[in-house]
Amino acid sequence: MKRNKRLALDAAAIFVFAMVCFSGCTRKNDRAEKKGPVTITLGMHVANTKAQEPVTYAIVQKFMEENPDITIKIEGNDKDEHVKKMKMAAQINDLPDIFWMDSSVAPEMSKAGYLLDLNEFLDEYPAVAAAIPANMKNACSKNGVQYGLPYQSLVTGFWYNKALFKKYGIPEPVNGTTYDELLSMVKKFRANGIVPVEQGAKDPYSVWGFLIGIARYGYFNRIDAILAKTDSFTNPDFEKYFEKLYELGKNGAFPENTATMNYFQAKQDFIIGKGALFDSGMWDAGELDKSIGDTIGFWWGPVFSDVSYPQKLKMKVSSAPFCVSKNVSTDETRKKAVFKFLAFYYGKEAAEISYKGSIIPATDYTTDVDLSDKPAFKAIVAALNEKDWVSPVAQPDLVLSESVQAQLYDSLYGAMLNTYKPKDALAKIDAVLSQQ
Repeated sequence: MKRNKRLALDAAAIFVFAMVCFSGCTRKNDRAEKKGPVTITLGMHVANTKAQEPVTYAIVQKFMEENPDITIKIEGNDKDEHVKKMKMAAQINDLPDIFWMDSSVAPEMSKAGYLLDLNEFLDEYPAVAAAIPANMKNACSKNGVQYGLPYQSLVTGFWYNKALFKKYGIPEPVNGTTYDELLSMVKKFRANGIVPVEQGAKDPYSVWGFLIGIARYGYFNRIDAILAKTDSFTNPDFEKYFEKLYELGKNGAFPENTATMNYFQAKQDFIIGKGALFDSGMWDAGELDKSIGDTIGFWWGPVFSDVSYPQKLKMKVSSAPFCVSKNVSTDETRKKAVFKFLAFYYGKEAAEISYKGSIIPATDYTTDVDLSDKPAFKAIVAALNEKDWVSPVAQPDLVLSESVQAQLYDSLYGAMLNTYKPKDALAKIDAVLSQQ
């Protein structure tokens, strides 16, 4: 019942949405009356796809250039508003044909019957099925239903400014640098007035590099049992990790105004040289190429010696999925157009566009794109090619429900900012989980 409530709307909310979202309301009429060339809709989690997701925009434009009989109409909103609108659109049977969806919500939409099972698409396009890694497909599948496909690869970790490390005589982090070495870096940078790690807690999800850390403490060895409530977040392994976060915060690892700063402000402070490291991911490569250039580096974060779990973990996993409305199945022409676009999006030509735009696609295609003018993206590619480093099945937060996910973020930041004691931070996650 509680999971279903997440998608439920009262009658007033549906009425308001139906009145104000005229584009969505006319969409069904378009479906009924459209003849000849077909238009399909793409719902995006950004307000301006051309400016904010230029690679996706370029792929769409190239597809339409090569398929003039198919028009793709992009409908975008900022992430939180987009997710709300998709939930409401599902309730009134008016979802876009293809749409980005938060990974914690998509399974619920599938369970409620709103999404098309994409196993049919993968069967029809075996080259796509082969090009998307198994862990990527599995991240968007439940009970045999392929409710989505990864929008892109999600590659996260820590950017670092080589110039600051050189200036203060501090060895640069490398894959295999230990937690104790990180703590030493923190103390030296803080002594020289440099913020060791830029973070913005007003965007609580911005803890990507620290999610890799909890994976090194056996997260995926325990999470199934935790979600089944035969284990808990409050366990000796996770306590060790949260104690490390608490210790980093106590030693000044983060900005004094972390609690009131957002992710974008943290990034700007990193760009102008106030901070040595920045918790982020692949999506910032293009901007950092332009702003920092050859002095940018990328790191998977520290390894730990007080646990026996594998430490050579990188983070290349499925991002939140592209989903397809179940309504697409009622119109064969529209379904063929949707499948044709998805086949292009997950094809080699689109992968080349992605690499040129400093994005790692969700497919395994390699590229001959010259990366000499893309030092940040080149650093990510080098990290991904590190021998013997493997990815977990998913990013740790993406296997949780919305409410547990939100508490995980709060608890991580709570420990980092010394707002919560480590055990208290973990107990808060268990308390939310117990309500499900």
